[in-house]
Amino acid sequence: MWIQKALLKLAVVSAMVGLGLWGSSTNASANSAVFWTGQDALDGAPQGVDLGSGTASNYFTIDNTVATASGTNSASLVKAGSPAGTGNSAIQLSKAGDKQTWGSIWSKNQSFDLSKSETASMWIYASGQKTGDVGDGMAFVLQNGGTDVYSGPGQSMGVWGVPDSMYTQKDPADSAIKNSWALEFDTYPNNTIPTQATYGWLDLLHWGPITTWTFKSTDKPGSFDIAGSGDKPTSQTPIADTHIASNYPGDSSSYFGTKVFAKGPHALTNGIADDWQGDFYYYGLNHEGLLDEGAAGGGGNLSDHRWHHITVTYTPPTTAGGKGSMTYRYNDKNPDTGLPQESTDYATVPIDLSKFNLSSGQSKVRWGFTGSTGDATENNLVIFDQIPGQAQTEATATLSSKDASNQSSPYQEVKSGGSVPGNSPIKLTYTFGRTDGDEDWKAVNAKLNIPSGLDITSGTISYPDASYKDSNDNKVDISKLKTSSDSTQTLDVPLANSGLDLSGTQHATITLEGTAKDIATDTSNSAQSVETSYFTGSNATSSAKTPAFTITPKVNSKLSMAIDPTAGTTKVNFGGAENAHVWGTAVAYKDDGTFDMNKASSIMLHPSINGVAQTPVLQSKIPILDSPINGATFYFDYEIANSKLHAGNNTVSFYASYGSGDDEVTSTTVNTTVVAGTVSFGHTSGGLVFTPTDLTGKGNVTIGRDSKWSLNVDDTQTKGTPWKVAAQTTGMYLSKTEQTAVPTPLNGSLIYKDKDTGNETTLGNAATVVKTGTSTSADGSTTNIAENWGDDSGVLLKVDSNAVQGTYEGTITWSFVNDGISY
Repeated sequence: MWIQKALLKLAVVSAMVGLGLWGSSTNASANSAVFWTGQDALDGAPQGVDLGSGTASNYFTIDNTVATASGTNSASLVKAGSPAGTGNSAIQLSKAGDKQTWGSIWSKNQSFDLSKSETASMWIYASGQKTGDVGDGMAFVLQNGGTDVYSGPGQSMGVWGVPDSMYTQKDPADSAIKNSWALEFDTYPNNTIPTQATYGWLDLLHWGPITTWTFKSTDKPGSFDIAGSGDKPTSQTPIADTHIASNYPGDSSSYFGTKVFAKGPHALTNGIADDWQGDFYYYGLNHEGLLDEGAAGGGGNLSDHRWHHITVTYTPPTTAGGKGSMTYRYNDKNPDTGLPQESTDYATVPIDLSKFNLSSGQSKVRWGFTGSTGDATENNLVIFDQIPGQAQTEATATLSSKDASNQSSPYQEVKSGGSVPGNSPIKLTYTFGRTDGDEDWKAVNAKLNIPSGLDITSGTISYPDASYKDSNDNKVDISKLKTSSDSTQTLDVPLANSGLDLSGTQHATITLEGTAKDIATDTSNSAQSVETSYFTGSNATSSAKTPAFTITPKVNSKLSMAIDPTAGTTKVNFGGAENAHVWGTAVAYKDDGTFDMNKASSIMLHPSINGVAQTPVLQSKIPILDSPINGATFYFDYEIANSKLHAGNNTVSFYASYGSGDDEVTSTTVNTTVVAGTVSFGHTSGGLVFTPTDLTGKGNVTIGRDSKWSLNVDDTQTKGTPWKVAAQTTGMYLSKTEQTAVPTPLNGSLIYKDKDTGNETTLGNAATVVKTGTSTSADGSTTNIAENWGDDSGVLLKVDSNAVQGTYEGTITWSFVNDGISY
């Protein structure tokens, strides 16, 4: 089932209401290389920006003069392995085996601009040494202050507030880093919830809640990682897994304290009440934008001895005094290749600029990382591939080939899963450039990893300034091409003599030319895997990959191959009952150019689906039974089981052959695309706000939205396929910071009102259909189901006149259904 959930928040005061919406989704894990030690992780690190080493850096300050911390700042800049063979370094905040440590590293300047879009892109490694408990994690922090700030060890990660030693302090925010927002990577859930204690006669003297737990001075509670209200333990549940979440460390509303009566191991000591008896507090942290990353202790998706990538994207407010937003997306790059990959493990949270206590005209804050260990320890490592306030970059690689028997034929792009005939001319085109940011992309050079089955003979460089000439006359020095023992080919390409600077949206191109090797004499190079190339500057790095492809036997003009992309069935619904059918023809010719009828029955088809070779089949065994293609005499219908297709575009390739050994004749390889259509949720707007409304006390009030909302349905199914979107909710309740002993629901409800019929439905536990549609285009379409919601239609909020003042939370779940069958 395709499901998208949204966390709803509602603030109710005596005169107005407001509602906010944030997206959340499922986890995504990286199936990548495992590194059991910190040094192994550094040696096998992904490529990033060379930040420097020790305490020398153009970007960071490591401050040892933090008055609120004891001991030495454990943060440092260390060297890391470089897949690109260039400089690479990591921030190390803590080391496995070093207990009770703290580390912090800050940008030298306040360079994260809250008035502009900003992006921080980084690799993180947060794991222990081999096995065992790990802790406590680290945090990416924005703060309006200096570099001499720190909160405490253990669960605080150096940024969150900590209670006093006797757990009598009511506001942990007092000890947190002030004027800040933090994104935590928590590898050690501190989720101890007190249990009921046995009552003795002395307990009767205590006037207060009948909630106690055995409070030992050596076993104080660590309860920041709990969910639920702050009134009592029975209203709360542990956050048991490693997780990513955010909030404002220096803001009191980020925490809740639960008051309990606690007693020590002995009610009386020598006739005197034990010091550990009385009213105490344990504390919870409101986890905004929570991403559950799985089991603690190395078994989850955070501390699993792998590198993981996260991109943090900030969007500024669109109105004066409004809120910005922050989206953090986890596992959005492949650690082994450094290339983007699909990830649904993300959250978007609002950013309230007032929390930073900015002075008039100020928009920039400092950014950095904090981390800590307690009795459990770990290696906390960070590698930046895009630094906030610096350059935003991109890179692509394209492979194309041409018909070896026709030198005047154009180059055709080779898609992933495609093929190239042996001896065919090929071209590799690498394009890289700057897309945005506050700084130029500086001192860029390239390290290319080239598929082993290609012979490169020449290359050129195209700079953004056409008049520019480097010392090699813009030619690539092919003599620097190196081949390793495993046949990997690498080529260093220095740019602009000492490194290329790119500004604005400037791009440059490296073009390599050569031929595909002839697999008749080099069969080991038939299957060509993805190769990743790197474009590394002093302040940003990008990577690009070639497609996976196959080199087929060299072309013989006596056998031709063609596919008709307009015939057959090349679009089906993913996971449906219908199979795809590709129609094509393979024809043998005599020396005089006429059809060779004697070879027709022996022509063998060699299909491949997404680069995976399928069982060869005789063309004569799968004939098309109606009209021929383009007048051809021989034609086939190749059926592809739906189960062999992945969602979206699938590359299907064929080449034909007859004969064997030295007498074997092969055709060119032809490709076509088979689409396995899906329906899914696309872009969803970051916030849903209702118009401020006076509650007069004279009846119910239906409140509309004060801005247009987007909930896109991306539909690539076959034309005429129906779909339905349903919504459901468990309701809205007083928030955990204001919760009473019994969860308090909002006196009101979310409703859906149909624009055409005026029918009104209260959203509840049952799925309510709010939109129906039908696939209308063979090429796919996007429908914003909220596009035509008016002031009195769509999702609305109905509030009773006696609504209690407070902040309410809830979740609405959107899903696709079709005649009762879930997708």
